[in-house]
This record gives sequence, C-alpha cells and structure tokens, in this order.
Amino acid sequence: MRRDLAGVNKKRELGGILRPAKALMAVAVVIAAAATACTPVAPSGPFAVPAAPCADVVLVTARGSSQDVASWESVSINRNFRKQLASVAPGRSLRILELGDLNGDAVLDPGGYPAVGFDRIVGVDPRAASPEDYAILGGYNESRRVGAAEAVSVLEQIAASCPNSRLAVVGTSMGADSIALGLRQVSQATEERIDTLQLFGDPRFTRGPWARAARVEVPSGHGLLGPRVPYVPAGIASRTASWCGEFDGTCSGVWPLSIFQVIADCSELRQFAWCSRRHVDYDYWAHEPAMREAAEEVSLRAGWITAAP
Repeated sequence: MRRDLAGVNKKRELGGILRPAKALMAVAVVIAAAATACTPVAPSGPFAVPAAPCADVVLVTARGSSQDVASWESVSINRNFRKQLASVAPGRSLRILELGDLNGDAVLDPGGYPAVGFDRIVGVDPRAASPEDYAILGGYNESRRVGAAEAVSVLEQIAASCPNSRLAVVGTSMGADSIALGLRQVSQATEERIDTLQLFGDPRFTRGPWARAARVEVPSGHGLLGPRVPYVPAGIASRTASWCGEFDGTCSGVWPLSIFQVIADCSELRQFAWCSRRHVDYDYWAHEPAMREAAEEVSLRAGWITAAP
C-alpha cells in the first residue's frame, strides 16, 4: 500500500463526520438549466458548469465536511481515477468537476456546496421535513441540501450538453450523503447515464450489495446519522460501491471509534487498523481499488472493454 500523499497538508478530524471548519460562505440554492446539445452551458448562476469541450468521462465529486475545495481528499480521488482510467481505457479524455469549485480555481464558488464543519453543523432547522433532517443539525442539513442541489444541476447539465460523455460520481462523508440525496432528484435518463457511484465513510451507511466493508461491525445496522431509505435509487444500486473502514465511527455508527482520529501522524503505524481504517484514511487504503472499480465499470458500460482486466 502507498504512503500518505507527499507534500499535502492533511487535515485530520477529531471525530466522526465533524471536522474543524475554516469558514462558511453564504449559500443559495439555485439550479441552473441545461442548454445546448454539444458543449456545456456558459456560466449563469452559482451551479453553472463552465463551458468546455465534452470529455469522454466526467467525474463529479463531493468532498467531506470541513474539507476545503481541492483538498488532499480531492487530490487523491482525482489522481487515482485519472491513473486507473488511463490504465483501463488508454487515450480517453477526462473532465473533473468538484462540487463547490466547478471552475477548478481552488476557491469556494459563491453559493456552492460548502461542506461545513463542526462549528457550523448545529442549529435549529426550520426546514426539517423528513426523518433524515435532524432539527438540531440545521447547518449540516443546509450544507447537504446545497450539495444535493448542486449535484443535480451539474449532472443534468452535463447529461444534456454532452450526450456522449460517461458519468462517474464520488462522494465522501457529508459529500456521500449529499450526492445520495441529489440522486433522488435527477431524471431517470440522467440516472441511467451514471456508470458508477463510489461512496466513502457515508454517515448513513447500511449494508447491502454495495458494501465494501470487510471486518466492519455495524451494530445498529446503519451509520451515525441513521439509515437512508432507499440507500440509493434502485436504478443505480447495482453500480454503487460504499466503502466503510473498520475503525470509522461515522459509517459504522460506533461513535467511540472516532477517538483514534486524535492520532495526527499514522505514517509509521499503518499496520494497525486503528491507524489505517479510520474515517480519514480512505486515501490510504480505499481510493485506489475504488477508482479501479469505477474506471472498469465506466469502460465496460461504454463498450471500451469487454471484460475487466
């Protein structure tokens, strides 16, 4: 297995899905309409995808709570998917769109998915309308809603403007929850365009054919924030993989496991699961196989390969 990303300042949580945040920009939930049939629409709102040539594959990602855009988490996912796609289907073009940073300038877009942290998740939520919306987690709920709305907008825009592009979707922690909420709202045609869905450390993890969770105990049957029913839309369940580490208190629902995240430097202790399978360790053990699986699924559905290598 590889070591931690060199030269990247990796932020570590002190517990579960909650990571110390730096700032929260004001959010506005506005879904931009899809437009032309050949190239993405020109920017015209907080979720507008910047115009660019259509790529063979478009990877849409949503980071975990309190992570800045273009963080170590995003770097690892993007690098691994690019590497695996080049290996499985050489020569295919790739475009990467991170929710909250659609223009790729490493600055949070105004109104974009904020991935709020611990100091912003708690608060009364007057909009709480379902069992999944805990009324005391107003900040979390709003961040999740914005992420879901942005995911819907981006996926619909790409599906409409780049009819031949393959879609791959990845979400981590709060990002996984946001993506799953958004997928309930996309059109059936767009859902069918999504070749692979990869989730990491989902706070609403439940076991199913999508589970990539060897040796993980989930006593309550779901992650820290309860079940999401359905876990993902039925039409994409067979193309979903949800990764949960055995010392991840967020997806396992075993909150005390999060204490191991106080260990800031695990570089010499990776042989122990408590220092390599926590909520903040997916880049160490899961991103590479997950992105390999994703690249193979995309390539198989596109007809670029006839069997996984």
